[in-house]
Amino acid sequence: MQYNTHMRQSRANVSKGKCVAGFGSAVVDVLMMTDEIILRGKNLVSHQIIQMGGVIPTALIVLSRLGIHTQLYTIIGNDMLGDNLLSILEKEGVDTNHIIKNPAMTTPFATVIIQKESRTIFYSTREFARQVHPEYATTLTPHAPFLLVDGHNSHMAQEFIRRAHAQKTQVLLDLGLPKPGLDQLIPIADTIIVPGAYWKTLKEKDPEHIAKDLLTRGPTTVVLTMEDRGCLVATKEVFFHQPSYRVTAVDTNGVGDVFFGAFTYGLANKWPINKTTQFATAAAALSCTKVGKDEKIPRSEKEVWDFTKNNPML
Repeated sequence: MQYNTHMRQSRANVSKGKCVAGFGSAVVDVLMMTDEIILRGKNLVSHQIIQMGGVIPTALIVLSRLGIHTQLYTIIGNDMLGDNLLSILEKEGVDTNHIIKNPAMTTPFATVIIQKESRTIFYSTREFARQVHPEYATTLTPHAPFLLVDGHNSHMAQEFIRRAHAQKTQVLLDLGLPKPGLDQLIPIADTIIVPGAYWKTLKEKDPEHIAKDLLTRGPTTVVLTMEDRGCLVATKEVFFHQPSYRVTAVDTNGVGDVFFGAFTYGLANKWPINKTTQFATAAAALSCTKVGKDEKIPRSEKEVWDFTKNNPML
């Protein structure tokens, strides 16, 4: 395999000793806004953006903008889309030195159609899910106190999690949509983020019961995100609801990714769990008010706290 060697110096303050690594799918998103969708017909697009997709890369960009050194571990194609992803990541100061460029793979791609407050997404991460590189996890930096993972390649995610635990790195897992292998990841993650796309598919429909049940399966922290209802947080010590903020949403694509990054930022700063959750919820709400990830990802901690001063909770 070819390893990318084009690394831009991170903007992050590395001297503070804060570093977050991430393993997961990286996707090129083409974002298109339209007033209506006509099946089997032509649709006029009022606005379009090419941006970074995938929960792990986006969360790392959030952290990088907030001053945390970040490193991405992923596998992309040796193609134009892969070069586009590297360009975006390097511009954002994310360390791309460990990304594998596989000539036999096509870089994952997604089309996101936004119609008012709804989203229609066409995507594929199958090639990433089929990648097997047994030694890849051994390259995980020993200096990262946190590792973010998704479940798009559960086999390799398990290898990264095992490596992380061996070096006392905390693991945060975003469940996303239900996928094969997630049941094997949940018990070995320290913190799990559970979006509605996952928990709404379960037989149990009560969020409180779901959070408490997941907590018994191994994680020390469980966070259920509930869109405009905020989120539920469950640990062995506390259980509470964090309300969301009153906003007019214009683009909800990537909101969960922003939440994930902002939540990790709070942990990296050793904030209390309630302050961490409030910050992540505010960052997610703020992101709903802007179109495209370049605009919606906050550029400073102050920007998020200022938002909380001017927007009431629901």
